[in-house]
Amino acid sequence: MDQETDTATAILELLRDYNQQFIGRAPFGPFQLAARDPAGCLIGGLLGEWRGYWLHVDILVIAEPYRRTGLGSALMAEAERATREKKYRGIFLDTFEFQAPRFYEKLGYTRFGCIQNYSDGHDRHFYEKRL
Repeated sequence: MDQETDTATAILELLRDYNQQFIGRAPFGPFQLAARDPAGCLIGGLLGEWRGYWLHVDILVIAEPYRRTGLGSALMAEAERATREKKYRGIFLDTFEFQAPRFYEKLGYTRFGCIQNYSDGHDRHFYEKRL
């Protein structure tokens, strides 16, 4: 590991040590799903992180030709299945208004916040789904 990685790990440990008195030693770690076409080419995926009994979805992306085919819904369903399997509380994420607010709402996610004019006049919306 390089010094930057060691420092980031040490910072996370300081936070976990403090939080432990309130929520126990909550699990943290990466989560990812990949979608590939029959030839094995990557056509979409989901990157997230387990954060204290929740899954935070950092990125959900589908290549343009495969959008509106159900692939995004399938990836989110798999993320929900994995979250339920761990008996965690739910999933949270954020998205810009030009990305996918209606998509997440259709999947049962509830908006709990918004940063208006986050970047160049675009709003950033925050969603959760308790499982």
